[in-house]
Amino acid sequence: MKKWFYVFLTSLSVFGMAACSDDPSIDNHPKEQLTQSANDKSANTNDDVVREDESGNNSDDGNVRAMDEQKMMEEIPFTKFSLEIDYAPDMQYDFEYEVNDNGASYRAELEDSVHDKKLKGKEAFQTLYTLMQDIHLDENTTKEEAMQQIFDTFQIDDNYTKFELDYVLKNGTKKEFEDRK
Repeated sequence: MKKWFYVFLTSLSVFGMAACSDDPSIDNHPKEQLTQSANDKSANTNDDVVREDESGNNSDDGNVRAMDEQKMMEEIPFTKFSLEIDYAPDMQYDFEYEVNDNGASYRAELEDSVHDKKLKGKEAFQTLYTLMQDIHLDENTTKEEAMQQIFDTFQIDDNYTKFELDYVLKNGTKKEFEDRK
């Protein structure tokens, strides 16, 4: 009888110690284990800014991004694109894109409370790039043409209370459109 008692007690002790392990490779509480060192460069940067680091590698908060993204930036005809459409007091579609002064980085952000979507950085940029394939805004675009292209391409409702579109083309031409219902 003592033999079975010791086998049971030993097994229970082994399982008990394994369950209470301080081993960091066991991820019981992932948010508690995340710490940012004081030497971490990304601690002082915004999550929605994509930049080129000192080594020449394009990075998105430490993740090397494809060189194709630089090509994609060149294909977008804007250095700044700001779209804000309000539908109701708490419903809006807000898309921001801006190339930083050095031309090697950008800031992109999408907040869409209509479809409950928030994107920043690379994800927002890729969404904008995809949508820009079907939009042709230039210095001669009228307000009505711009609004219709936005509603069609972005597949959003034209039953808004406020519509604001500002963009700056790569040649420096700035266009602003605003409409309220």
